[in-house]
Amino acid sequence: MKNAIKPIALATSLILVTACNSTAPINKTAATAINQEKFSQFHQYNENSNSTLEYASYGQILSASVIDLGVSDRYRITSHTTAIGTRLSSNPKPSTATEANRFYYDSYKENPKMKQALQVVQKKMADLPNKINLSNLPKSELLAYWFNLYNVTVLNELVQQYPVKNLSKLINEEPSFFDKPRFNFNGNQYSLNDIEYNIVAPLFNNDPLLMYGYYRGYIGSPNLLDHPYTAKNVFTALTTNAVQFVNSNRGSVIDTHSTRVSSLYLEKKNYFPNFEEDLAAHLQSLVIPEPDKNQVVQNLSFSIDNYDITDILGSDIPYGGGNAVVIDPSIVAIGWDTAFTTYGDNSSKIIGQVSPLRREILKKITQKYYEVNSRVEITDLPDKEGTEN
Repeated sequence: MKNAIKPIALATSLILVTACNSTAPINKTAATAINQEKFSQFHQYNENSNSTLEYASYGQILSASVIDLGVSDRYRITSHTTAIGTRLSSNPKPSTATEANRFYYDSYKENPKMKQALQVVQKKMADLPNKINLSNLPKSELLAYWFNLYNVTVLNELVQQYPVKNLSKLINEEPSFFDKPRFNFNGNQYSLNDIEYNIVAPLFNNDPLLMYGYYRGYIGSPNLLDHPYTAKNVFTALTTNAVQFVNSNRGSVIDTHSTRVSSLYLEKKNYFPNFEEDLAAHLQSLVIPEPDKNQVVQNLSFSIDNYDITDILGSDIPYGGGNAVVIDPSIVAIGWDTAFTTYGDNSSKIIGQVSPLRREILKKITQKYYEVNSRVEITDLPDKEGTEN
């Protein structure tokens, strides 16, 4: 594909190339003349433009509330059961429970001002097509904008509904979370899927790397970044996100004679004309080879999923009696707004008693956070709990 977005993986290096030419859109909705006109207005761009968009407020929200856990270490939790009589409703999936970047949804539940700030940012971003002519922007600027609008909208919707543990019901309802009309651009209604499949995909030849720019709120989906997409970083960040997803337990696991992959790809068939053949080639291009292993993507099994929300503490934590002090890797609201409350010295929080399973997850998340942020010392979680009921 000429001028397509293509990754180059050299060991742990992530290198990106450039954007591509536009083609006819692939619509998940009916391809009527009205639909074509509805979407084609967003297929124009100006590569000679020096215009840029800024995302300072959105960037503050992400920096304050997203925990970047870095590259997957293929960790698998060892605890599989919870105590009888607890309120911990279900066990996390062992192979993916500590994967994916996290968002501190809990802080928004407890702080209405933070929730309102997110709503304001989402509303202003969603209103932009009604205030400026997006066709005056270059393609890289457009791509960054659509990713940011999509992701902040998902965040805002989930913050309103939190605490919610599993998102499978939201995703599988009719219409689905991503098919519901959420935007009014110039008098027309648009959904999140409209943004992905009918606006962005046509601008970039339906390149499969695009799918990794969309945060869907659950562990088994691509990462939410701790910074906004911009025209300068969008292609590099997109490729990095793709490589991190594929080389994780929630993306693909290559065995000797077969490859288990995320069920998310079943929803992304639009990106792969010859589905399994093209998907296998796509995954192979993103795999970081392990030493002395012949890792061939073959005989795909779509058996990986995890629809638990990407929160930090877990919406199902409190149970039993007693309290535990949990080292909290998130530095919430620092440098954002002095009116926002913080948790003590921003390093620990007293919560209800946690199960051994949840404590293991929190310990691993904290460890990975410190590793990504080059922290020298790791403060362990308590070895003992209070009395369980």
